[in-house]
Amino acid sequence: MTLSRFLVCAAAASIALGGAWSASAQAPASLAGCADDVRQNATRDSISYQYRGKTIPALIYKPRPGAENGVGIVLLHGFTGLGGHGPLFDPHAIQLASRGYTVLMPSYFDARQWRQRFDGDDVKEWSQASAEAVKFLASQPGVDPAKVVLWGYSLGGYIATDGSLTDYGTAAGAVGVSAGTDIFNNASRGSRAIPVLLMHGRSDRSVSVRSMEALARNLSVRGATVETELLDRQQHELDAPTWCHVFGRTREFLEVHFLNPPA
Repeated sequence: MTLSRFLVCAAAASIALGGAWSASAQAPASLAGCADDVRQNATRDSISYQYRGKTIPALIYKPRPGAENGVGIVLLHGFTGLGGHGPLFDPHAIQLASRGYTVLMPSYFDARQWRQRFDGDDVKEWSQASAEAVKFLASQPGVDPAKVVLWGYSLGGYIATDGSLTDYGTAAGAVGVSAGTDIFNNASRGSRAIPVLLMHGRSDRSVSVRSMEALARNLSVRGATVETELLDRQQHELDAPTWCHVFGRTREFLEVHFLNPPA
């Protein structure tokens, strides 16, 4: 699914909920259905940034003017691309923006076409395009350049965590969900002392817990302070209640490290 197709689907979903929708209008009611959802108070827009002469399409979610908390979050999709995971992340991105976070969801596969048999060159290109997304979000109004975090699921989780510790990485922290060395086992080089959170299904049948633990060890050796949490989930794909927990735990991580850091 392309970005434009995703926008059309989002519009259709909004109309089904009883309201007209446009990319720049106030975001529709959340489909996340989490117990701690707040009132919608954010906008969603289509946007793009440049990476090595290529235009990378993205969605940007903004709090109402004056409600920004300074923290930016770049959300990275997994193997199915922005069209696959964008609709899933969309209501959670709206919730984050309604709480003051500025969120960017880039289609990083536009930097280098997805291949079933990807290699190190593919991962590096996607990682560098994601790093550029961090720089782009850092330039947006209401965002503190020192408080932009990379967050990713599955392949995106590997890119977010490993990529944040590269020589070209500038993210202030990273979150990886269902990510491990089963996805890609050739870690990049570089070390940075940043906080990292890894969340993983305790019985994930696609990406093993052992591979998540191996990724955690690698990141720790390279200077990161790594927190891990096992989720009560057997499948690689997470269900709605687990996603609610994941994004709630993400907010806790951001609050501790970027909104109310220890003295």
